[in-house]
Amino acid sequence: MVNSNFLNKILPVIKSEVDKTYSLIDKIEKLRGTQLLVLFCGDEPIDHIMCLRVLKLLRRLPQINKLDLFIDSGGGDIDAACKMVKLLRQYSNKFSVIVPFMAKSAATLIALNADELIMCKAGELGVADPQVREPITGTYVPAHSIKEAISFIEEVNDPYVKLSLADKLPPLLIGAFRDAQSAGKQYIAEALEKLCDKKEEAIHTFTEKYLSHGYPIDRNLCKDVGLNVIFPDEELEKLVCDLFEIYADLMLSMLNRPKIKSFSVIQANSEIYISINSRDITPQFREYEKSLEIEKATTK
Repeated sequence: MVNSNFLNKILPVIKSEVDKTYSLIDKIEKLRGTQLLVLFCGDEPIDHIMCLRVLKLLRRLPQINKLDLFIDSGGGDIDAACKMVKLLRQYSNKFSVIVPFMAKSAATLIALNADELIMCKAGELGVADPQVREPITGTYVPAHSIKEAISFIEEVNDPYVKLSLADKLPPLLIGAFRDAQSAGKQYIAEALEKLCDKKEEAIHTFTEKYLSHGYPIDRNLCKDVGLNVIFPDEELEKLVCDLFEIYADLMLSMLNRPKIKSFSVIQANSEIYISINSRDITPQFREYEKSLEIEKATTK
């Protein structure tokens, strides 16, 4: 938990950096002719709480024709990612995904569902390996880690060692892993249905082809398997990467502070949700903004 005194010290830093995003967002929207929605997850997972925040934001926006989702995420709950896709489709006539740096795991599922995929030079997707919620602690564990643990136990010859290791894996976790793995493949297959002849190759690419879970599936590989990938021109590339760097630098600044373990931002125009340690601090941020306005008015 981040207390009020600590928040008072970091809110000016957040405000200063967020103010820099508005002009860049406006320029990207004018260049693209779209509504831009930023989903900068930092190291917080995509989950149903994040979906709820996106929904609250979408409901506050005018009718959206073309929506650009600017996403940076290491992944999360595969079911929540599917929910996110449905929200984006319900609140726009067409939605595209912009990837400045990475959209991995469950975030890859969101990207694969887009009508078009704008990938910067450093942009990458990943194997759609969902994160599984550990039933006892509630923390998220990458499904591939559970798979590797099961494979390792199966290879052990000593029955006593095998039994001891097996005790470390709760049955509920193994069940959750199998459910997530099956659901992940189903979701990927549905997202890639539009590829027709290249569908099976694409499914293999995003599920089983690469041994490393973190293998960077860059824009060239995405284009090779038939995805509707767009390489941004020099102007758009610069605007998108400049915007990404503001969020990334702000996140790194926050994580350098001892009490902060995670940071994320959801933003569209002036509508914004800011989370620290998975806690929404937007009300405190708005109060700080209001205090600055009052102070400015009284000093005139």
